Amino acid sequence: MPIIIDCIQGTAEWKQARNGLITASLFEMVIAQKKQGQKTSRYHSVLMKLAGERITGKTVDEGATLSMRRGTELEPSARRLYGTLTQTQPECIGFVLADDRMKGFSPDAFVGKNGLLEIKTKKPEILIPHFYQKSFPAEHKAQCQGGLWIAQREWIDLMLYWPDMPPLIKRAYRDEVYIRKLESEISRFNEALEIMVQKIKCTDTGFGVRIKIIREGDERGENASKARIGGGLGTKVGEKTRSRFKERAVIRRRKSRSVQR
Repeated sequence: MPIIIDCIQGTAEWKQARNGLITASLFEMVIAQKKQGQKTSRYHSVLMKLAGERITGKTVDEGATLSMRRGTELEPSARRLYGTLTQTQPECIGFVLADDRMKGFSPDAFVGKNGLLEIKTKKPEILIPHFYQKSFPAEHKAQCQGGLWIAQREWIDLMLYWPDMPPLIKRAYRDEVYIRKLESEISRFNEALEIMVQKIKCTDTGFGVRIKIIREGDERGENASKARIGGGLGTKVGEKTRSRFKERAVIRRRKSRSVQR
């Protein structure tokens, strides 16, 4: 069963709930490929971003774009209009965590026992072409099917909205073949993410010394993040590094004596 996180979207609690997780809004990026079958640059960028979040336990706030802020401002009005048109009571949900805790989804609303609502605000020149298209918008398929997969629901209404424009609502049902494809791609993404995290955690600094990160609030009750160098013994360096320092010190003393003579 999916796990419902009761929080308000955009808050610190919401950001922490989705920290280090691949979410449905990024599923389209995960399955996208170049002509040669390679992953896109954005794929690798997101991979590194999430790896950083998992290692630090913190999310870097990159700010909201104009379209994101506009969507946040218009979403409540769109949700109320949807409820009026469909005679339903959309339920606001903070975050849905998949039962494996490896991915998540921030729905715009739950509708009844089996439905979801996804709202997209689009300027008139972008919205109008959709009135001439019978098919479900391809650019939103991965997110919407991903939401159905994670939330374990049967259908989703995609509402394309702009104030004073007629709203356009398109419904999609679970596409099990597509969902299996998503599941495979997201699984591979998470495997690559975990490999990257473990590799960074065990990285070599270049001095033959390995770094272990101790984050705030660990079981020792440390007040600040620290780095252990060497065999995990405080700030002591490894034997090889100490011997290098000694050799350099001896060479410097010999040179100094030669100059004095």
